[in-house]
Amino acid sequence: MPEALYGAPAAAPELPAFPELSLIGQHHGTYLIAQNEEGLYLIDQHAAHERVNYEYYYEKFGHPADASQELLIPITLEFTPSDSAKLKERLHWFEQAGVILEHFGGGTFRVVSHPYWFPQGEEEAIIQEMAEWVLHERAIDLAKLREASSTMVSCKASIKANQKLTPEEANTLIRRLAACKQPYTCPHGRPIIVSFTAYDLEKLFKRVM
Repeated sequence: MPEALYGAPAAAPELPAFPELSLIGQHHGTYLIAQNEEGLYLIDQHAAHERVNYEYYYEKFGHPADASQELLIPITLEFTPSDSAKLKERLHWFEQAGVILEHFGGGTFRVVSHPYWFPQGEEEAIIQEMAEWVLHERAIDLAKLREASSTMVSCKASIKANQKLTPEEANTLIRRLAACKQPYTCPHGRPIIVSFTAYDLEKLFKRVM
């Protein structure tokens, strides 16, 4: 039975409150445009959704065994002989993430169960990516595994660039982002929101010096 994935990323400095925003629209199916009395805001929709999903899945990976489901048809993965030998020694790490991976002979492994909340249609890609991480990470611990697994799943589950959102969908995403613990950067550390004050805009148009 997998243990809870205890441990959390190092405490971050206290962040400023997320601004209250009014949606203007969407640019090229990639950026949300919003405003308030302070100025103009551009939000990377993929990065925003990734942050929302990361915090959701980070909580889920805290107790992955509670949500593991057995597969009627196992997922089959193939690895090179050298990777297979290494992977057999690290199968317990998959179990800690709620994934039961079994060696099936040679370079073949079977996934017989995984958390039901893995994004539908992305299960094999997620577990393949987890395997690559487990194979190449030198010093694995529960905190690293929880963080890496949450990042992998959140990326697969998030909306992409060039994806049109309705105003309702865009506003919902902004509200969910505002509720995040770390709403200003995605799990990879990239910025989610860029702002321009009214003064910044006036300078761009040379209305002020």
